[in-house]
Amino acid sequence: MELRGRTVALTGRFPNLSHATAKAGLEALGARVSSSVSAKTDLVFAAHDVAGHKIGKASTLGIPIYDAEALRAVLNEAAERAPGDGIGAAAARIFADHESMTSASDPAALLDLLREADWTAFAAERDLPPLRDRLLSFERTHGITEAHRFATGRIRGLDGTRLQHPYGHITEIESSALSPCGRYLATGSWGGDDYHRGGALQIWEVASGRCVNVLDRIEGGVGWPDYEDVIQWSADSTRIGLAYDTNQIGVFDPFDSATYTYPLASASVTDGGSRPPEWTLAPDGRRAFIRAGCAGTIQGCVVPLDAGGLYWLPGYASPSHPYLLGETLPEDFREKGDELWPENRATWSPDGSRLYIYDHRHRRNLVADLATRRISWATGEDGPKAAAGSGGPVTDRSGGVRVQVGSTGVTFRRPDTGGLLAEFEFLREPPGPRLFEDDYVFEEQNVNFPLDDRTWCAAFEEGVVIAPPDREEELDAVLTWSVDRRFGWPVRWGGLDVVPDARTAAERLGDDGLGFFVQEYVERQAAAGAEYATGAVGAHAAAQGDGAWPPPNTATLDDLFSAARDSVSALGDNWKFAVNESLGDAARLRARRGEAEGAAELLAAVPDADERVVASAHVATILARAGRSEQARAAFDFAQAGAESALGPYNVARVTSAIAGAHHALGDTAAADAWFARARDAIEPETNAWQNRLAVIWALTECGRVDEARSLWTFPEEERRFNRPNGIYSEAWLLCLLNTDRLDLAEEFLAACVPPRDRPSSMIKPLVELGRPDLLRSWLADSWYIPDEDYERAQAIADGAPSRSLPPTPTDEDVAALAEAHAELLRTPRAKRGRPTEELIEKAADCGHLSAVLDLLGNLPAGNFNDRPKAAFSALWRAATGHYHAPW
Repeated sequence: MELRGRTVALTGRFPNLSHATAKAGLEALGARVSSSVSAKTDLVFAAHDVAGHKIGKASTLGIPIYDAEALRAVLNEAAERAPGDGIGAAAARIFADHESMTSASDPAALLDLLREADWTAFAAERDLPPLRDRLLSFERTHGITEAHRFATGRIRGLDGTRLQHPYGHITEIESSALSPCGRYLATGSWGGDDYHRGGALQIWEVASGRCVNVLDRIEGGVGWPDYEDVIQWSADSTRIGLAYDTNQIGVFDPFDSATYTYPLASASVTDGGSRPPEWTLAPDGRRAFIRAGCAGTIQGCVVPLDAGGLYWLPGYASPSHPYLLGETLPEDFREKGDELWPENRATWSPDGSRLYIYDHRHRRNLVADLATRRISWATGEDGPKAAAGSGGPVTDRSGGVRVQVGSTGVTFRRPDTGGLLAEFEFLREPPGPRLFEDDYVFEEQNVNFPLDDRTWCAAFEEGVVIAPPDREEELDAVLTWSVDRRFGWPVRWGGLDVVPDARTAAERLGDDGLGFFVQEYVERQAAAGAEYATGAVGAHAAAQGDGAWPPPNTATLDDLFSAARDSVSALGDNWKFAVNESLGDAARLRARRGEAEGAAELLAAVPDADERVVASAHVATILARAGRSEQARAAFDFAQAGAESALGPYNVARVTSAIAGAHHALGDTAAADAWFARARDAIEPETNAWQNRLAVIWALTECGRVDEARSLWTFPEEERRFNRPNGIYSEAWLLCLLNTDRLDLAEEFLAACVPPRDRPSSMIKPLVELGRPDLLRSWLADSWYIPDEDYERAQAIADGAPSRSLPPTPTDEDVAALAEAHAELLRTPRAKRGRPTEELIEKAADCGHLSAVLDLLGNLPAGNFNDRPKAAFSALWRAATGHYHAPW
């Protein structure tokens, strides 16, 4: 990053780096340093603690904003390690004479040479390929010999050697790219259900046909479905650029060893674009052209990608900004002031000094000189064909191996015969649990892998593998010793320690590394009686018993209420709004069912006092109207005591109407009149007037003051079109009326407030179960297509057939359908099972199989309300009310 003569602002507190040190370092690079942002500022280095208004000011001035990592990289620029060839200090010494290795007459001669070699001087980049090639040739003629085993022992002793399995992709492969040297293939996968879990980038050595590194948990996944060029290598194959996290462009180290993968450098310049932008990585891997709206004539920018993160809004920058490509187009481009949006990927010149952009309108290429910022038409001698390449001559190190990449597989074919070198199929899901299930450490380290469609195995970097006996050949087909995360070394040449179970693996691994966690896991599973984790491989399949699912339906609605309550118990404060609402709804439902103790338990779990006041008053109203005055009074005591303190700027109508309804239901009409007066006064001045109006209408209706409720939805004809409730609120109210058999009020409300085109389809099912085919026709036939079988069932119920019980009793057909859907779920990649699991929970709740619901809920994440808690409450509403809306 060039800083000489530029004005730089430092803002925020940088960890372990004082402003004085940073200022001195930047000034030594020729920058002018300021602590404030102004129109004269060229760029900003901002710490993570910087207030939003400071960042916003720089953004709207079009000033690039870099993070702390970028600042550190700039200050360490002189000392930064230049991209090397992987040889390092060992290159100064000789491991063994390559010519002697190649000319060794037999394995014994090679073994003698290897025993005399200086293994401390071994450099994988230089020495491993010729040694591996010679051993491969001897294997074809002599089989695996002592030379193979001796070399493998030495290779395994290197610091950078580890056992690698190839199954890092947990969703379909969306993109791939070969490195310019031909040695490496990169494959990238998008994210699954968990966006922040991200996707993976796998690095494959082409010559060996093996995965040598996995960059896992890339935020938001790699690329986007059906987008091309999302993976791009630098010319020297030492850096790799990715479009990731929806709209970010980042440069990564393809041989990174971190468990969680972060970019070396990243750029966010699309102002929150919803898809990856068009972009092109420079040959040096330290800059990129990114298409983005800006004040320049070519809509895009060239941004540095040395290190750290950049956030910039080029649309606010001056056309003269150095990251933009120029202020004028050639004279004959079109009209003065015209601009060009690149439609194809731009092309860099080999030396990175020029950028070629195709203009579809003129069917010609423009060339932007990045030093002079001059844009001109490209000539025949200076066009993208001449520019295509990698910045200099390269040697193809693929060995002639041919590669084929599909969405769920990678295939390598031999150069001589075209026969299969290696083949990998992703997303296989053998039956039964994995060897290490539901454990964060092992998920993070990705030790589980499928050996085939029936068998789960586990591999550890140290070389221990849990697998069935006599499967070494199959293990050799997928595993490799990864050396420096760059080269594959065959496991069949030695070192692999295949064990039958997790207990033996713990003994072999000891207490170091993952060994400690394996031992802990074995003890935990043994205590729980989970023999599959501690017994022989293959026993885990028996843990499924005969594979029968769903389980016997012994669960009750009480169990489902408890599961829903427990699902929100550990959520953070950021989910309080949803927890308050859901627990309040569940408490009202239990009160409606006459379950006062259950309602009290749910009320006690409502986290915010003001919401607990409202819900407690509602429960009191429902219980009192059902003749349970003593239990109603117990619930109302809390509400009455906290009513005034619960009032806030936006909840007056809800709180006061709830208190009023409870007073009336408990016989205190005077207090009810006063509180209802306050509630009516609070309806119109506030936002969401119909939300408040319906809250008051509900309380009046519930406590028996129906005429007053009716007056609040009755308007003169000329005012009706301007006073219609939002469907979000009216749908729940209408379902409440249907579920409490107040059909007369529902008919009046529909006529007054909900025109036919806005009537919700969710009313169909309750009307069917109420045996009202007449209302299906008069209320909804003009709004929705209603199948004949719905009319027939409604008529049958009207003629005396029993209506559906709640919760329903699942039929044999229901159980068979659930089992079939569950089998399909188990064939779905684990990373994409979230929505199918939710759909199966809904299916089970609809037919009343509550044990299936409870069994499935545990498979959903618990830390986000939209996962397990939302599914639990949705199942509760479906099972207890017959529809998916929370009860009013």
